[in-house]
Amino acid sequence: MSGPGNVRNPFGHDQAAQRYAGARPYYHRAALDLAGTQQDLGHPEFALDVGCGTGLSARAASDVAGYVVAVDVSASMLQAAPPHPRIRYLRATAERIPLDDSVAGLATAGGALHWFDQALALAELARVLRPGAVLVVYSDYFHGKITGQPAFGTWLTGTYLPRYPAPARHAAFEEDVAESAGFAQVRYGEAEYAVPLSCAGLASYLVSQSNAGAAIDAGQITAASLRDQIAADTAGFFGPQDRADVIFGMRVWTCVRQGAPC
Repeated sequence: MSGPGNVRNPFGHDQAAQRYAGARPYYHRAALDLAGTQQDLGHPEFALDVGCGTGLSARAASDVAGYVVAVDVSASMLQAAPPHPRIRYLRATAERIPLDDSVAGLATAGGALHWFDQALALAELARVLRPGAVLVVYSDYFHGKITGQPAFGTWLTGTYLPRYPAPARHAAFEEDVAESAGFAQVRYGEAEYAVPLSCAGLASYLVSQSNAGAAIDAGQITAASLRDQIAADTAGFFGPQDRADVIFGMRVWTCVRQGAPC
């Protein structure tokens, strides 16, 4: 979807969804654990997950809620999500959620809010959440670190990212917009986590990112060629076992729906 400032979600077609589904680390449950140290998430009967993509965030939400409705604008991403007995997937935008007022006891948005029109999306989330329910917004980010390989960061920031810059996106979370929509008690935390990856695994992850997707969609390079290029450039960082700890971070915001629905 597109939004103000020419923000365009780059994950809306089959190839992008396949790259995403095969390469993204599952950090989502750890993000909800961190959220639980900020607010009492409770054990809601019904939760909403917006921008669910291929279902990783919905899977995490299902660990803390009885039933989850997960929405995403991309049919391709939804088709790549594995079935789950307590998750219902719907094609919809975060700005127009097909649920009644005040029905959800929890809402989550994992790695997605920066693609939304936040004013509209946060107003919709406030509408569907019950007063006192928690909204969890979280995202991961790549630190540009491989344990014991400081030169990797130099390659990433000096060579790779200038060649394939990130596309435009909204801020990850705008506290004033959330407060205007009816949320309060905003809290924030972050943490690091390590993922053991092979050279090919790291290449696949980088090709699944939005900057790579933008270059591929623009015809600058094919996905296969970019994956091969990254693997060739980074092979020396992995050693004889072809395994290294790649360092990621997560950012988690939580807030509470106040008062009566708007």
